[in-house]
Amino acid sequence: MSWYDAFNAVEAGLWGVVAVVIAWRTPRQTSQQWVAVWLAGGAFLAFSVTDLLELGRAGDLPLWLWGLKIACGVAIFAARFLWLGWKQFSWHSREVRFGLACLFAVLLIIALQHVLNSSPRG
Repeated sequence: MSWYDAFNAVEAGLWGVVAVVIAWRTPRQTSQQWVAVWLAGGAFLAFSVTDLLELGRAGDLPLWLWGLKIACGVAIFAARFLWLGWKQFSWHSREVRFGLACLFAVLLIIALQHVLNSSPRG
């Protein structure tokens, strides 16, 4: 097993643990918090699965897998604001700016990966 695969296997396990801990240990008082907890737990579990799907790809991820990873990140982000209440959402908040910066970074990585993979090899 390569280092890349070993890292993704460990990462998948850790995201799975995060999903279980969130679903099992997070106190919920309202139905909105219940939905937020299950959305977050499900998103982290799905993110764990995406890391397992990376095994054997040596970092050469297809667009559908990148899309699935981004969708998981969006769901985690949505769960955070669902927990807080959407009235707390602001485009100027640190969390929103950080999330958008991460999304932009991922899109740059996807573009770079596809440019490098499509360039002629000498």
